[in-house]
Amino acid sequence: MKIHWFRRNRISRILIPAVFTVLGLSAALVLWTAGAEALAHCAPECAQVDLTPVLEKEVLSEADYALLFQQTGLARAGVEELRASGRQWELLGLQQRFFAGAEVECSHSGLFVQSERLTNFRSIVYAVDFLPTVQDGDILITFNGHVFGWRSGHAAIVVDAEKRLTLEAIMPGYDSRICSLDSWQEYPGFALLRLRGVSARERARIAAYARECLTGLPYSLAAFTDGGDMPLSATQCAHLVWYTYRHFGYDLDSNGGFVVTPSDIYRSDLLEVVQIYGLSPDY
Repeated sequence: MKIHWFRRNRISRILIPAVFTVLGLSAALVLWTAGAEALAHCAPECAQVDLTPVLEKEVLSEADYALLFQQTGLARAGVEELRASGRQWELLGLQQRFFAGAEVECSHSGLFVQSERLTNFRSIVYAVDFLPTVQDGDILITFNGHVFGWRSGHAAIVVDAEKRLTLEAIMPGYDSRICSLDSWQEYPGFALLRLRGVSARERARIAAYARECLTGLPYSLAAFTDGGDMPLSATQCAHLVWYTYRHFGYDLDSNGGFVVTPSDIYRSDLLEVVQIYGLSPDY
């Protein structure tokens, strides 16, 4: 009788702490995930203002460029491109989209991976191109994918801006493939980046290489940066972008780690921001 009591007591001493540990970890994961989902889309921190006086100017000041970026998400390079082609009034529509309320839906795209999408993206476009200055070779980064509270994100390279095409390694089970650029308007947050100080011709050459040589590669999380000079047999989204530019001598991995992530590329000093939408200043 005493032996049975001892066994039950020992099991209780092991089982009860284990149950509390599991419950504690589960609660921590729920809170961690909730904290990440709160950053799915970050609204502008400033009030919307009338941009007409700025758009009517022949010459813009640094303060004007800063205001336009704050109000539309379009950086100086993009603003100058619109002005050069007489399309500066498109900034008004871009501003409306920038300040429009975002309705976000989060769903599972894998066992532990969750992705966020705008459910009202069609109603906030306002008949204006959401990426009005995109060019061949530009890089797209989003952080609207997360595993619990870690935002893994996604990356793509624009391979044909005129036809609105990107090259992307989507997820396990899918080979890298040509996708529609327009699908990026469904993300609650993204950044458009461009290789700094490099000609459009060179960037187009980089994009052409990616399209011709890196389409149809199996997806693999075990794609590491130590193989930058070797032919690719598999890749993942950020690694695909990194490998493309590394082939031409540009290392976009900002921390030089063994694995490259969308965040590593986003922070690369070799890139400049052309446009952002819905991203937290913390990124």
